[in-house]
Amino acid sequence: MPETNKDLFEKIGIDISKDKINIDINQTKDFFHTLQNAFEQGAKKIQDDISDGKVDMADNVGIKIDKEHINIDLSKTKSFIEELGKKIEQFLGEIDKAVENIDKK
Repeated sequence: MPETNKDLFEKIGIDISKDKINIDINQTKDFFHTLQNAFEQGAKKIQDDISDGKVDMADNVGIKIDKEHINIDLSKTKSFIEELGKKIEQFLGEIDKAVENIDKK
């Protein structure tokens, strides 16, 4: 099994050997719970910042908003979106490969 698939499976609590598939339900739940918390915290912070009339993601995303100004660095925003798209594609590719390997077994 390719190393990237193995790493992904280990993170979500799945162990695939030649003849067996073992799933650690607690580890799988913990992984998705941690992922959910990370998304919720990020969304809450953005929501709080917007409620306060400010958003400062200038370093990563290229967007900074306060009560008087909106500054958008289009090249940083474009780079952020492209990088996010690549990461999502990579993650989905790993899931597809993992599913294919399971189907083969």
